[in-house]
Amino acid sequence: MSTSLIFGKGQIVEGVGLVKPITLNKYDFFQEKSSVLYYSKAHFGDEYETQFLLDLIVWGLNQNELVTDLIDLFKLTISDNITFFANSIDDYGFIIDEVNLIDKNNYDQIRSLIMRQNLMNEQKVYKDKLVQEWANKALEAKNRKGIKMTFEDMLSTVSVYAGKHYSDLEKYTIYQLQSDFNRIGKLIDYDATIAFKCAGDAKSKLNHYAEHVDLFRDPNDDLFVSQDKLKGLNQAMGN
Repeated sequence: MSTSLIFGKGQIVEGVGLVKPITLNKYDFFQEKSSVLYYSKAHFGDEYETQFLLDLIVWGLNQNELVTDLIDLFKLTISDNITFFANSIDDYGFIIDEVNLIDKNNYDQIRSLIMRQNLMNEQKVYKDKLVQEWANKALEAKNRKGIKMTFEDMLSTVSVYAGKHYSDLEKYTIYQLQSDFNRIGKLIDYDATIAFKCAGDAKSKLNHYAEHVDLFRDPNDDLFVSQDKLKGLNQAMGN
């Protein structure tokens, strides 16, 4: 497994150059601009399956602010010198330099890489509007019942537990922060389980403090555990 993400390194993409994960001092601006990356073909319907995703975003949605958001995102992750051109509906893109360019042919690759580097999960889109509505309600209910925790809470936890000053954490990537935060949780759980076992608890399972943590797992994957449950939901709603 590559160590590039844990060391905060970027990845070179042919025809584009170095794509870098953002650092936390740019997190707020990234959050403001990155919602455009959540648009996937699933949002546009089956009839657009053969279309390029960037065509659908730039020309289909036809919102100038989305193009501006993409420019700002590429400036954050690739180069300060990004410029957009549009000679025609078929001849447009984001110029990086004399030889490198983001266009409809490589946008999907760049989008996926930026999302992976910064731990963004693909949004689940259901074809049935009623199923989508119920999925949204289930997600809202899950969030209400879950532990209230903000990004700032993760920062303060890592700062206090690891003895990091906030000026140090500004240089962290999202992946590095999440990795440290999850590892701290593993260490605390390990110490607590040891204490329970020493007190006579024979039921608690002792997991290794350095066991793998999958940072790419979508926490909402278990919203609907199986296709059978989705089918049952459809039947309950008369579909």
